[in-house]
Amino acid sequence: MASYEEFRGTGGSLYFLHHQDILTGSERVRIEIRDKASNIVTGVVNLQPNVDYEIDYLQGRVLLSQPLSSTANDNLLVRTGGLSGDEAYLVVRYEYTPGFEKLDQVAVGGQAHYWFNDYVRLGLTADSNEGDSASNLGAADLTLRKSANSWFKLQTGRSTGLLSPSLQSNDGGFGFQGPSDQSFTGAKAGAYRADLSVGLRDFFEGRDGRFTFYKQHLDAGYSSPGQATIKDTEQYGGTFRMPVTSSLSLAAKGDQKIENQGLETRAVELDVAYKLAEKWTVSTGVRNDLRKDNSPVVPLTQIQGERTDAVAQVKFDSSASWSAYGFGQHTVAASGGREGNDRIGVGGSYRLTKRFRIDGEASDGHLGPGGKVGTSFLYSERTSYYLNYSLENEQTDNGLLLHGSQGNLVSGVKTRLSDTSSVYVEERYQNGGSLSGLTHTTGVNLTTKEHWNFGGSAEFGKLRDSQTGAETDRKAAGIRMGYGVSKMQFSSAIEYRRDNAEQLDLAHTETTTWLFRNNFKLQLTPDWRLIGKLDHSVSDSSLGEFYAGGYTETVVGYAYRPVRNDRLNALVKYTYFYNVPTTGQVGLQNTAAEFLQKSHIAALDVNYDLTANWSLGSKYAYRMGQESLDRVNPSFFDNPAQLAVLRVDWRFLKEWDGLAEVRTLNLPDINQRRRGALAAIYRHISKNLKAGVGYNFTDFSDDLTDLKYNHKGVFVNLIGTM
Repeated sequence: MASYEEFRGTGGSLYFLHHQDILTGSERVRIEIRDKASNIVTGVVNLQPNVDYEIDYLQGRVLLSQPLSSTANDNLLVRTGGLSGDEAYLVVRYEYTPGFEKLDQVAVGGQAHYWFNDYVRLGLTADSNEGDSASNLGAADLTLRKSANSWFKLQTGRSTGLLSPSLQSNDGGFGFQGPSDQSFTGAKAGAYRADLSVGLRDFFEGRDGRFTFYKQHLDAGYSSPGQATIKDTEQYGGTFRMPVTSSLSLAAKGDQKIENQGLETRAVELDVAYKLAEKWTVSTGVRNDLRKDNSPVVPLTQIQGERTDAVAQVKFDSSASWSAYGFGQHTVAASGGREGNDRIGVGGSYRLTKRFRIDGEASDGHLGPGGKVGTSFLYSERTSYYLNYSLENEQTDNGLLLHGSQGNLVSGVKTRLSDTSSVYVEERYQNGGSLSGLTHTTGVNLTTKEHWNFGGSAEFGKLRDSQTGAETDRKAAGIRMGYGVSKMQFSSAIEYRRDNAEQLDLAHTETTTWLFRNNFKLQLTPDWRLIGKLDHSVSDSSLGEFYAGGYTETVVGYAYRPVRNDRLNALVKYTYFYNVPTTGQVGLQNTAAEFLQKSHIAALDVNYDLTANWSLGSKYAYRMGQESLDRVNPSFFDNPAQLAVLRVDWRFLKEWDGLAEVRTLNLPDINQRRRGALAAIYRHISKNLKAGVGYNFTDFSDDLTDLKYNHKGVFVNLIGTM
């Protein structure tokens, strides 16, 4: 079964998925930047496994290589609150095992695009799901392009039923919200969207600037991946940016969204910037926004009325090591009970060294204090940097009406943190159908004498739900460090978050979360190395222990990998594992994942090359495990296990490998012994990469932290070495 989940950035790196027992390799993970007024996606960064994130398929966890902020820079002057800016989301799409029964369901889909020439492209999308909850999607799109800045795109689609459930979490996976499946049962609905972008230079010689416009209509019951519309919705808006002279520039943006018997919003802003001198710039802007809820039942947290704010800002750029700015804004008019939005603040950046820069902003006003701080890293000799421009028509994997044609300017750097992960600093400039914006992400940032790495981030302020108006008072911070020489690498990070979230009944819930991350590798001799990991997360909720969640994972390994004669390789590994699922997670049969798991696992893995083509391997592992079915008053019962594996590898025809395993799993607590075999064949794609397919005749895994017995069947595997 497929699941589509959206997580608002928490200022941290740990996110709990709604489901457990994820199908290995099925996930697609991305970061989306969404316009704060229209909620339309304006920027996308696709993440790579083991580089940008780690995932625990069994327990349902995603651990990013760096924290994801709640907001991103929107390139607008008027602040709408303490944490102002476009919204950052982590979007995860994956397949999961729904239960013990076989599914009577078939899913078929595809997408195709064809460029007739350099200026015309046609696309078709189809998706069909047959079974207990049938759904279908058919869509088409047409693109007419003059240049990267001037184009027109038209999309249309029609759906039946709910294509895929869409869930959203604002607290990292402790709770989820989403539309009811019953709202889409038998629903037939259509949708269309038109996007226009005009680059002034393409039509007027010597004139820079850009105009964009979009219009979108969604019928009630329309569904596509990441899109589930309950009410008829009409949206339109656009942007305009133009340098009038070498010193004066204009920027304007407007969005309107109208739901039938629902929320109506409008936001319009005009900004003017003037460069007084080489280092001084003054800016001013005005913003008018309207919120009106015509729902039969209006949430108690809903904010309604109209407000107009004006702002003035002065910025000084030394063109050397620092820049600073100050701003003040005032609510000119407000009606309908809207709060005033007076605010004053300062911000800037300071380059401490050639490679380390800190950026921040702090402000206070009627809507509460707010602040943000982060760090940036400039490239060094051992760091790669990249720059590229691309024009693409952003969509979901096979969806419709989520993105318009967009140009992406990506510049950044990547640097190694450990054997299995890296972090990066990236700036992504997006010109989309509704917004031009600059977003920042930062990782481990400061390199001192090419050995030490330091980084940090923090944010505090109030976030407001764009649909219900409910507020979350957030305080989040994190620090990161790393040290590396030829024989030793070490990295450590600490993250803290406290949310005071307003509920729809005006009650408040407070949640505190800590995350500790540690990795190390020590090369004792050319043949022997020591590796280890310690991750620990704990949370507290004002609702009680039942609503907490967290985990502990400790790994220590001792490896023998001889350099001169590598016929014999061995690894001894100890793992401690303790998991407390969040109340937002579900297990088999979509029931609450309440049981606790605690395990000590010791394993020995040995491989020996008999000849150039034949290898013999063996593995023995023992689990001293315990489980509890009660998370509030845990009472653990023993769940030990022993695993023995004998393996034979055969290399043939230069580019092909074959393997066969016999396995035995002994479960003394229930007097049960399971046996079986596994076989696979691989083809070498390159020197360090091979792909294969195999069949597992047993129903258990060789990972003793996995307590499920659903592993029998065909598998596809991709193996890379460094």
